[in-house]
This record gives sequence, structure tokens and C-alpha cells, in this order.
Amino acid sequence: MSPLGLKSAKKKGAPAAPAPAAPARGVVVEKPKANIYTVLLVLSFIAIVIGCLCLYGELSVYDFKTKAVL
Repeated sequence: MSPLGLKSAKKKGAPAAPAPAAPARGVVVEKPKANIYTVLLVLSFIAIVIGCLCLYGELSVYDFKTKAVL
């Protein structure tokens, strides 16, 4: 017996045949729908992009000079 308690498929004296390639196993799962957290993630990304565009517009007025003029 094997460690799992099952009988071995190999018999004594029989030549060992190559095992056929097993197909990939997997479970088909339905894709989850977007929930409120996904919507909040998209909204926050849009807010950050708008903030970056506003910062770019503000800095372009000053020709990207960030040091104080003495």
C-alpha cells in the first residue's frame, strides 16, 4: 500500500509505461462584479489625475520655477 492507503497502480514484473500527460486542472469561477470599493478606487484615481493636472497648470504659470526670488 502507498502512504495514502491506496493500492499502487504498478504491478510487480510489469514494465512501467509512461504516464499520459494530464490535462490542466482548474475551476471555472464567474468574474465578480464591480462593487462600491471598485468605484471608490476609480474615483480616487480620477481625483489624483485631476490634481496632477491642476498642479501642472499652476507650475506652468511660473515656468516651473519653485525657488523663491530674492
